[in-house]
Amino acid sequence: MKKTLAALIVTAFAASAANAAVVYDNEGTKVELNGSLRVIMEKADKKEYDAANHSTKKSNSALRNAGSRFGITVKHNLDNDFYALGRVEFRFDDTTSRDKFGGVYAKRAYVGLGSKAIGELKFGRQLTIADDLTQANDYDYGFIPKEEYIPTAGTGVVRYDYKGIEGLQLSANYNFGQTNDEKGNPLKPGIKNAYAVGALYTVGDLDARLAYGHTNFETGASYAHRLDGVLASLGYKFGDFTLTGDFAYGHEKFDDEKTNKFYVAPGFAYQVLPASKVYGNYLYERVKGENTKDKTHGFLLGADYQLHKQVVLFVEGKYVTTKEYVNDTYDGKTKDRAIGVGMRVFF
Repeated sequence: MKKTLAALIVTAFAASAANAAVVYDNEGTKVELNGSLRVIMEKADKKEYDAANHSTKKSNSALRNAGSRFGITVKHNLDNDFYALGRVEFRFDDTTSRDKFGGVYAKRAYVGLGSKAIGELKFGRQLTIADDLTQANDYDYGFIPKEEYIPTAGTGVVRYDYKGIEGLQLSANYNFGQTNDEKGNPLKPGIKNAYAVGALYTVGDLDARLAYGHTNFETGASYAHRLDGVLASLGYKFGDFTLTGDFAYGHEKFDDEKTNKFYVAPGFAYQVLPASKVYGNYLYERVKGENTKDKTHGFLLGADYQLHKQVVLFVEGKYVTTKEYVNDTYDGKTKDRAIGVGMRVFF
């Protein structure tokens, strides 16, 4: 009974977050509105140590925006099972204000055509398949750096998804050149072009995901700067307990300099009560270049409680350390710690 109730609540919450309020539905045209307000109260600090172990510290406490958004989706049914769609999604964090509520900008904006039989093709400012390539639980302090292996979004993306086989999703995307992010801030380095292919497969209690991506960066010179990345993720449910594992490998070449990197990130989630779970994950990442080497260890632990199918409270904390080496000699480290209490209200 407990497992059944937990499953129903989780399903209802996921559906409420994914589904939207229908504000217009007539003659094959549907307009939906959805979004969420997300606020977190946090305490954070960051310490940096040099090779002689001298340190500098930056501390911060804030009550801030944690990804609040709203969006509008329009869908028109066409002939022979085809449809046209468009979506725009706005965020509020284009600001230097401490509370992170400020200028509104379009985080996502795309149009597309689709069919249940042949799949969906979208064009515009959107996510790529790489965004789906983690299964670790987190609300705000997730530290798995998948976007450093394959771009997880872009301002000019063509994406295709096929979901015609139950439990299987196949996806491919191409990113056009990008020199600024969604807020207009410069990317360093800019992206010349990129592409990725991936697959998501769910059967029973098993969830398996895999993607490969190739990115060419702008150099302003005759030499090349490129990155090949692979992301993988596995998850398995044992009743109320879920084990996950996220993995990545990247090979980067900048002129004649080569860098290899990888991470492993095991995690868990346990549904303690029908409306509450605890979760955690660990990250180990190593980045090794011609003369440098960085090692990162990260720990995250959290718990949530659903007050309503569209309201969730959570507490979450992280502790991440990175050590840097030059020619196998210790060159300093960084400690990044934070703990926060947050709330999300969906509509």
